[in-house]
Amino acid sequence: LSNAGIADCGAVAAGRTDRGVNAAHQVVSVRSDADRGDEDLSALLRDVSAALPGDVRVLTCRRAPASFHVITSARSKRYAYYLGFSDDAARYAWPAPPGLDVGRVRRGAALLVGERDFRAFCAPGGRKCGSTVRRLRAVDVEFLEAAELPFVGRVRGLLRIAFDGDGFLKHQCRKMVGALVRLGTGALAEAQVEAALADPRGAHPAVSSRRFAAPARGLWLERVDCAWDEAAHPS
Repeated sequence: LSNAGIADCGAVAAGRTDRGVNAAHQVVSVRSDADRGDEDLSALLRDVSAALPGDVRVLTCRRAPASFHVITSARSKRYAYYLGFSDDAARYAWPAPPGLDVGRVRRGAALLVGERDFRAFCAPGGRKCGSTVRRLRAVDVEFLEAAELPFVGRVRGLLRIAFDGDGFLKHQCRKMVGALVRLGTGALAEAQVEAALADPRGAHPAVSSRRFAAPARGLWLERVDCAWDEAAHPS
């Protein structure tokens, strides 16, 4: 909570979760004019959790200075996308297409790492919000015999594609996954991905078309790391 001497003006989330996207971890800030102590925060956590639906939980609640903003204070975010290779994964993951070559997916993932202009990999609305340059620290691709998904339980046969970066554009992860899957099936060439990154303002429909974006249900916001140290000890 950020005590700014302002009445409640709504909650702000650190990461985007479009309809159908899941969040295993999220950070939300709410401005309040009340000076709340530890007992008040514990009561607030309990009361808010009790009012939420069964698949949403508040894990912690803490104070932050008035200068704290959950979006600008987010140092890094991790999204993971799940492709399913089993029947029980169909509800929570995008079914993997026949003939998907995981080695090709990994090679394509390496093309995305670093500071790049991802204009071709975002929704048109995302191009109107300033720079489309983002930095991906890592893109990890791993096959999981089984995984425990929050609120879901054990799911068999998953390919997990995890993106660690400083921030993401609207639909960026879903379009990157769409490109990686098409690389893995041979429907897209690495040269086409490289061209979309090298000339982001050019026409690259094989990458940018929304019909190639992965569906929302396989995407999870896994982690948001904020500058809590600075928030707890403002200058």
